[in-house]
Amino acid sequence: MNENDLFEDGVRAFKAGEFDAAVENLEAATKLDSANHRAFCYLGAAYAAKQRYNAAIGAFKMAEQIAPGIASIHYNIAQAYESAGVFDEAEYEYGRALELKPDYALAQQALAKLKKRLDHV
Repeated sequence: MNENDLFEDGVRAFKAGEFDAAVENLEAATKLDSANHRAFCYLGAAYAAKQRYNAAIGAFKMAEQIAPGIASIHYNIAQAYESAGVFDEAEYEYGRALELKPDYALAQQALAKLKKRLDHV
């Protein structure tokens, strides 16, 4: 199987909620094509779905290195950091997402919710 087939199979598995299969296919796809930021994004999401937040952060950071100007990648990194309980990094990454796309509603809402949560700690 080539990297495109592995990527497509990984995306299908992810969308079907088959996260083990998604991880397996997407890991293989990223090994064959280390420049596919979308594969790393889906891999990060699959890791996050399995509550493997450190692995998710690593995959999203690889996507960010490949495609640094995409706000949604920073949002995904922030989500993984927040899930892992690393709130300062989550806040930073939400901010990066908003620097790249100031009208990014999901990032605005998540950052406001995080700041409110941190004010109550």
